[in-house]
Amino acid sequence: MPEFDDALHRALKRLQSAVPVQVKETPPHGESADLTIAIATYDDFDGAYFTIHSILVHHREILDRVEFVLLDNNPEGLPAPMLESFAGYIDRFRYIPFTDVRSTAVRDVLFRKATGKYVLVLDSHVILAPGSLSALLAYFDANPETDDLIQGPMLSQDSSHIAATHMDPKWRNGMFGSWGVDPRAKQHPDVPFEIIMQGLGSFACRREAWPGLNSHFTGFGGEEGYIHEKFRINGGKVVCLPTFGWHHRFERPAGVPYRINWEDRVHNYLLGWNEVGWDLDSLHRQFSRYLGDSYPEIRRRAELSVQRPELVFGGVIVLSDDGRVAPWRSCLAEAESIELTVHRAIPAEDDGPDGWRTASAFVAGLDKAILLGWKSVVFLDEARVIEPAVMYKLRNITDDLPAEADAAVIHAHGEDLVGAALIVRAAAYRTLRDELSRSMDGPVRSDFSLATYLLERGAVDVVLDRPLSPARVGGEPTPAVEDSKSDLGVVVVNLDLDIDRWKASWHRFIRLPRATAVERESAFEDVMNQEAAFAVSWRRAVSRATEKSWDSVLIAADDVSLLEAAASILDHAREDLDHRDWDVVQLGHDAKSADGALIDGSALLRTSPENRGVHAVLVHSRAFERILDAIADPEVDPEAFEKWAGHYQTLGNYLVDANAGGALTCLTLAPGIASTRSLIRSGAIESEYSRRFSL
Repeated sequence: MPEFDDALHRALKRLQSAVPVQVKETPPHGESADLTIAIATYDDFDGAYFTIHSILVHHREILDRVEFVLLDNNPEGLPAPMLESFAGYIDRFRYIPFTDVRSTAVRDVLFRKATGKYVLVLDSHVILAPGSLSALLAYFDANPETDDLIQGPMLSQDSSHIAATHMDPKWRNGMFGSWGVDPRAKQHPDVPFEIIMQGLGSFACRREAWPGLNSHFTGFGGEEGYIHEKFRINGGKVVCLPTFGWHHRFERPAGVPYRINWEDRVHNYLLGWNEVGWDLDSLHRQFSRYLGDSYPEIRRRAELSVQRPELVFGGVIVLSDDGRVAPWRSCLAEAESIELTVHRAIPAEDDGPDGWRTASAFVAGLDKAILLGWKSVVFLDEARVIEPAVMYKLRNITDDLPAEADAAVIHAHGEDLVGAALIVRAAAYRTLRDELSRSMDGPVRSDFSLATYLLERGAVDVVLDRPLSPARVGGEPTPAVEDSKSDLGVVVVNLDLDIDRWKASWHRFIRLPRATAVERESAFEDVMNQEAAFAVSWRRAVSRATEKSWDSVLIAADDVSLLEAAASILDHAREDLDHRDWDVVQLGHDAKSADGALIDGSALLRTSPENRGVHAVLVHSRAFERILDAIADPEVDPEAFEKWAGHYQTLGNYLVDANAGGALTCLTLAPGIASTRSLIRSGAIESEYSRRFSL
């Protein structure tokens, strides 16, 4: 289709789709099935229609053993009512409209909607060869507790021969996996054999053996190879069943209706490959060759996206009241402004006390977390403003929670527990949901408090010095109190004198609230001893701030990109300096630290070259003189400085020691205001698979 005709077709579809479409999820049928045939579709009525009806016509011998699950990822589209109508004339068929996730990773949800012992996942435009479903069920009958992933050969366009039995672990056109044919499929068609990977147009496994896709995948791409490796990590294999043939429709005359871009694909590869321990450097080399000069910017955006603070959790849910629209709209706008994805949870019933309605919304949120496979979930109240620093604070709190803690309640000292932020880990989802559901079936408690309930059952109580975020007043955030007397200087420590990169990285600091000066300090010391060189520049920064009579100075490295949340986080740090009598606020929390506590503690500030850029230190003027006295001037007394550096080795060691000895009071406020350009590093991490096939 010519480009103009394609654009016109899309515009017409959008215009037609403006008419509201009303569809509902089909309730469970309540019958047992050996195999769930699960299909996810997005605006592809023809594909879904012929895939399903081909099974009904050509595989009737197994229909008494299967159920159908059709997940519609675009239930607002024109095909939705017609897809929903399948449930009216196909036995054991469920239609599920679903919009919480829009990506190919929605396949993960299919496994939680399926009820069969085994699950076959098909693209909505795949036709199965006659006898293939019988062969698949026969394999499962012979191997009832298998942990393997079962796939079959993809047939040629005319379905006359095998086009691909597997994918070789090679890159092709920006995708990992190149089609290949194993002669064993033709020589011994009745004998299954192990393969490395295969396209995911058709695959099956035991439902309980499904290892899950990363819940933070977005858009299209990244699953091939990654999901196959997860089966191997879990002790399974990837098996080609030669008699399980399938045909895939690749053509899209009207164009692909969903979003496909390189940034999403690289984002997914970074998440997936890091999860299974594959070499990310090989990934970057391949994309650099394929995309050329455009890749550095794509890589930068993708690496920043996988460092978003909410990725530490599974998801973020706002407990909301559907009787009031303005607070939720405000929350949604605040979240969108910082590119945070939030989900709304509302009460199941329209009546009852406020506490009970909140509990009902909480149960609905837990159901969503279970469905989406989140490893943990953060619950925020719509009465709280979602500001940029919130997720960074919560990430730090999560990092410091004991491994055995299944829930935490976060609130300020003396604050009403109503509206407290909550963190719940996956281990507690079903227990909490079932307990609360049973409680709500009984007498209604007018004084019920969700936070109190969690604390009574052993949740960790995290008490902050001040509120996590401002309370919403009349639907608007509480105005910030300006402190005009605070005078901030910023010194950017540079070890390689790359002036252009420094300007690109830190120019936004000039626009930070009340920032009055941005200066650049360079270290000319021996690059072989970068910790000492960094310490020299750090001392010079404090000296410069003293000369200029700054109220405080922010010291940071230059090899980073400034986070959008920096201004908000920095404001909180300066408030802590001004009102809590801290001498030093460390805007960085290193999980590798030997000593690192979030609240009223200190964290080891690592200054080694590979991670020095992810930290910044905010120092109050009250500590300038003590720091300059403690660290000898290397130009005036180099021997004393060398002795100091030899004793502490890194600035982090000095800050920890100074805090413990009472010379300085140090606080770690947030995990950082900046991100290194290439923070995602795998080093020499390689799986047996990657070594074997030289990725």
